[in-house]
Amino acid sequence: MRSICKADLISLVHTVMVHMKLSLARPMFQFIIFLMPFLFSTIAIFIYGNSSPEQMFQYVVLGSGFVTLWSSIVFSSASDVNREKYYGTLELLFAAPVPFALTLAGKIAANTIWGFLSMLISYLYLIVVYRVPLIIEHPVHFIFAYLFVLCSLSVFSFFLAMSFTLSRKVFALMNMLEYPVYLLCGFMFPVSLLPIWVKPLSWVLPPTWAIGLLRIISRKEVHSHELVTAWGALLLLTVFYLVISFAYYRLVEKRARVLGNLGVF
Repeated sequence: MRSICKADLISLVHTVMVHMKLSLARPMFQFIIFLMPFLFSTIAIFIYGNSSPEQMFQYVVLGSGFVTLWSSIVFSSASDVNREKYYGTLELLFAAPVPFALTLAGKIAANTIWGFLSMLISYLYLIVVYRVPLIIEHPVHFIFAYLFVLCSLSVFSFFLAMSFTLSRKVFALMNMLEYPVYLLCGFMFPVSLLPIWVKPLSWVLPPTWAIGLLRIISRKEVHSHELVTAWGALLLLTVFYLVISFAYYRLVEKRARVLGNLGVF
């Protein structure tokens, strides 16, 4: 894979800007970004309305926010690949001077920005309407962890998008993955409540450790072993999925150049 030059970075920024505009033109994406935060935040309030302020922040604010974030950057990024295939432009993107991985990264970055804005809508709605306290005991550490969480989820999104590029059943896979991940990763409840045989599936998913890390940091008392475990697991999984993603990219690139059937829908 060739090195990235200045022209590629300009193309990346342009891809982010254009894709943000194109995404906003789709009614389904508008629903995910602007309506889902209100729906899931309200449901979370009904579940945890009488809980402590700390638990309210961990499962109402963070939980509902992660639901919308997951839908926007993972569900949408996967559908973007399928959309290019449907329009017959996937081969053109591979043949373009700019690497396809960079174009896909721009799309994912745009979806991540929209997902972040969706989380902000959820936070503001809960704080203004329901007076949910925003309790963050370690704000500097929380912000740093939050930024890394966005990067980690973007890497996982890239992995899924590259995986879906090789499949002709993208819609079925997307619909199958969205809601089960809500449950497996414990967005709205502790992962400890899941059956024992399900927990290993949760441990290999970055969103599980991402939201777990933010919940640990938001506590008043932070145990060092829990913090190190969450950080270590998230870092290892991020590196793992990044390596696998580039391996997938080489496989997809070979298929596109040798077989020539990448765009078969």
